[in-house]
Amino acid sequence: MDVRSRGERQGREGAGEPAVRRGTDHLSHIAARFAIEGEVVSVAPHGDGHIHDTYVAVARLRSGRRCYILQHINTDIFPDPAAVMRNIIRVTAHLERKVRADGGDPEREVVRVIPTNEGRSHFADPGGEVWRCFAKVENTSSHAVLSRPEEARAVTGAFGRFLRRIADMPSDSLAVPLEDFHDPSKALDRLRGIATMDPVGRARGVRTVLCEIERRAQCLDQWKALCVRSGASTRAVHNDPKVDNVLVDSVTGCGLCVIDLDTVMPGLVATDIGDGVRSVLTGHEGVGRPFDLRLFDAAVRGFFEGLGDSIDEAEIAQIVPASQLMTYELVIRFLADYIAGDRWFRASSRYANLQRARVQLALLQAMEANADEMTQAVERAAMDRRLRGE
Repeated sequence: MDVRSRGERQGREGAGEPAVRRGTDHLSHIAARFAIEGEVVSVAPHGDGHIHDTYVAVARLRSGRRCYILQHINTDIFPDPAAVMRNIIRVTAHLERKVRADGGDPEREVVRVIPTNEGRSHFADPGGEVWRCFAKVENTSSHAVLSRPEEARAVTGAFGRFLRRIADMPSDSLAVPLEDFHDPSKALDRLRGIATMDPVGRARGVRTVLCEIERRAQCLDQWKALCVRSGASTRAVHNDPKVDNVLVDSVTGCGLCVIDLDTVMPGLVATDIGDGVRSVLTGHEGVGRPFDLRLFDAAVRGFFEGLGDSIDEAEIAQIVPASQLMTYELVIRFLADYIAGDRWFRASSRYANLQRARVQLALLQAMEANADEMTQAVERAAMDRRLRGE
């Protein structure tokens, strides 16, 4: 869920429609409600994601310029933006303390919320639309597709550091902005209901994918049993560790700042790692690519390096099944959205979400075929971690 980028407003825009078009004057007026340094001289769309509408605002200073991220919050997806922003304020304040303790630079390693002129975290305009603003981290970029192991290791290393730094946050101090966000059992129930209703007449053409999903339904019980056996406990995690949710330093190539904090809430470390690995392996979500064990190995090692001693052996043992589980969940979610008529994930064409589901299914099949190799890679990385004394 990429909160940096333009996205559809669920139930208000048709499939494949562009993000809401807002005039420059209106956007400049919104930007002026925030404590932005300098004079705003331009506001332009930014990104190409699924959920929120995002813009980059450029402010002119006496010497140079400064950029900000202006964002319209999709309240159809996040109906309580105040709770979301309270979470983000708590998480970023915690991260700032941890980054300073690590000798890092909070200005570049932590998302910085720009308050309104009245000191609030967000602003509701007269039409009821809710806005927020962040400082843009300069000289960074993000990438939806990682091709080289060193890129994967840098990005997942940043996620690992993020998880380590928030590991001691009381998870009950965080609101839950999306109920059942990572509950594949409920996602499967929802898919079954949508397929039965078939609101736009698409279910008949995807029976093969539906059968593949049902054939694997038992894995949900197996996952629950594994969690019980291992004593898995929840803690504060990111919950949406896609590779483009890490800003990479344009000079050093190091993973620098984890963004898109809307879904930081209680969860499992293993599912965060599993979803991050899934994102690394997917490549372009509408195209996919062959399974690459080197990328998997690099991604796991990056997480381990960042996490340090804040991951235990039971959580390590969950990584491979969690990778499969998160991939399975995405198959379900993409297919459900396709059958429903593309109401959640923006679709540039009629079959975009179906193709996304098929890409994730192909990746899941590859993970199943390479499960032993993946397990061995995790074991080798864990052994190296123990030898380093982490």
